[in-house]
Amino acid sequence: MAKMIPDVPRDFDPKSREGVMFEGLNKLPEDYYVFHSFSIVTVKDNALRESETDFVIFHPKKGIICLEAKAGQADYYAGCWRYADGKPMPKGGPYRQAESNKINLIDYMRKCGLDNELNNCKMLHAVWFPSVPMSELKKKNLPSESDLRLTLSKDAFNDIKQAVDDVFLVDVYRDQKDKTSVIKNNLTEINVKNILEKVLAPTFHIISLQAAETARKEQVFKRMQDEQIALLNYLEEQNSAVINGLAGTGKTVMAVTKALRHAAKNEKVLFLCYNRYLNEYLRKTYQDQKKDGSSRQFDYKRNVSYYTIDGFACKVCGTDTHDYKLLHDKLEALYCDEEFEYQHVIIDEGQDFGKEGLEEAGIIEDLKTNALGNKNGPGSFYMFYDKNQLIQAETTPKFIEEADCRLTLYRNCRNTQNIAATSLKLLGSGKDPILIGDAIKGEKAEIGFCADAAETAALLNDMIDKYKAAGYESIAVLTCKTEQDSILADYCQDSLYKGKKGVKFTTCRKFKGLEADAVIVIDIDKAAFDDPVGELLMYAGTSRAKYRLCCLINMSEEECRQVLQERRERRPEKERDKEEPDLKRVRNIYAFFAKELNGELVTKARNC
Repeated sequence: MAKMIPDVPRDFDPKSREGVMFEGLNKLPEDYYVFHSFSIVTVKDNALRESETDFVIFHPKKGIICLEAKAGQADYYAGCWRYADGKPMPKGGPYRQAESNKINLIDYMRKCGLDNELNNCKMLHAVWFPSVPMSELKKKNLPSESDLRLTLSKDAFNDIKQAVDDVFLVDVYRDQKDKTSVIKNNLTEINVKNILEKVLAPTFHIISLQAAETARKEQVFKRMQDEQIALLNYLEEQNSAVINGLAGTGKTVMAVTKALRHAAKNEKVLFLCYNRYLNEYLRKTYQDQKKDGSSRQFDYKRNVSYYTIDGFACKVCGTDTHDYKLLHDKLEALYCDEEFEYQHVIIDEGQDFGKEGLEEAGIIEDLKTNALGNKNGPGSFYMFYDKNQLIQAETTPKFIEEADCRLTLYRNCRNTQNIAATSLKLLGSGKDPILIGDAIKGEKAEIGFCADAAETAALLNDMIDKYKAAGYESIAVLTCKTEQDSILADYCQDSLYKGKKGVKFTTCRKFKGLEADAVIVIDIDKAAFDDPVGELLMYAGTSRAKYRLCCLINMSEEECRQVLQERRERRPEKERDKEEPDLKRVRNIYAFFAKELNGELVTKARNC
């Protein structure tokens, strides 16, 4: 991945979407340097001059690009670039601003004595509209200082390297009047060292060049850990295994990676899960679709078939509803006739396959037998599960308990530290989450207390607005009950929250296996804490959050005290704090309750 300096984004206005662009640029190969919020401050003629470039991209063999980010609506009329409110943009608009920043960088390099480097380094500027597709930009009559060859669009996220390299291909002339002398990027190792150490790296005073070389290869939430890669390599030698891991440990990513490895070898894979939403996500994500809805998969991706277990039962049996007994008979017949079409079977969220009917029919063993005894060659059977998300079935499948090869993933690579801690607290665990060494700490979960549906909806609307203003694109509202029994049942329709456009509203059960940038969990009441399944649902729902988490609780002060006391009594005596306060004497029980969940209080019920 690219060398990002600094390795996490500097402070920025969330509306600018610089965080999303930072993540995108981080996917460039490791021979690219990307500097975020690059500033130059000089004093000339006793006057302070400042300039800041959103991103400076440096490739030793290609040159330097000063990249200006422009998110949101931008208009151009009356010879002027303007914001959505009609206010003129500074410095003549994004292209002139990017060009000005480039000129300032050139002047600064000259001031640092890098004339030789400038003679051999391509210097370019560009503008990135992260929310606008190129097809829309091509329809516009851009002003004279603009050029699509110096423009990145929303499409750049699909192939960031190609988008950046297309800008590097633009010719730069030594003399704008004489178009015969083109600057060729021809930097020596000494030139590169001088540019980095005298100009680019020193502007970040607390980050050395060496630190940049050893910076993270990938951002926290977009990589698989080394131990997981090693585990996949190990599993190449195992024809059957079950892998356990808490939410966020990368089970689904590993399962899909495993499936695609086999698919690339032209081996057919059956990928099963229980959750319909998860299945839809997998199909959408890993079986790319054209705008007209037709498939444009890579050939090898066609070798993976994604089904819910019920959908697979209907397909095999030719029925409209699942019949596990009939599925058992069909799978036995397929084995005897050597007609099972899949060489590998992978099950995600395997804890749900202990559901009554599935277990009695022996479906898991049938699938394993068909895979391992496949006529096309050595097959395999893998199951990924989380024993703490046993909410669709009453017991863990016997196959898991009796498996010869059982492995466990420990490191959380989805959630921030604070979100992971809150999820475990809701589960009733006193343990701290195990995360990767450079995990993002993140904001604490926000805990709100509401007396009724009206208060819950009002606070929910406030939190959604807050997360949207912060730039979070995917927001999910999850209930610990059913959609029909939710306190906000009247506020949802067709799995959407009617109060805010585009916000998903569903249950913790249905959203299991998926994730969202921000998650708001509702219908947390005393019944949820009293019921072991309720605790599992709260854990399953809150652990879906990547960056922000909010929990809306419907409990009185007395109920909060009861829950805290009951949880305290359930803990082993050695884990109890002898200095714990008397809960009856705690004045602000809501704030205390939020702290116990590793969160922060955002409001409390008005009538309490």
